[in-house]
Amino acid sequence: MDGQSIKDRLVKYFWVSLTVAIAIFTIVVAVGTVEDIRRTNERRREIEPQIAELQAKIARDSSFIYNLQHSPEFVEKFARERFLMQREGEVVYILE
Repeated sequence: MDGQSIKDRLVKYFWVSLTVAIAIFTIVVAVGTVEDIRRTNERRREIEPQIAELQAKIARDSSFIYNLQHSPEFVEKFARERFLMQREGEVVYILE
């Protein structure tokens, strides 16, 4: 009877130890995951202003490209202002 009792006690200790080990492992993994989530959220908050700025720049550039492709008046204005182009026979005065 004493041998069976020791065996039962060892099996019980094995399962308790295994359960505790699994619980500790789960806690360690969960804490690491929570830390990763916290760092990711912090990084996201840091770069959100940059994202908004870049999205605004994309909108401006898209509008600019659209105007270049669809508005001859815009192209002419842009060429005159940026490259100081003029029509043949036209005299341009630059005032500063």
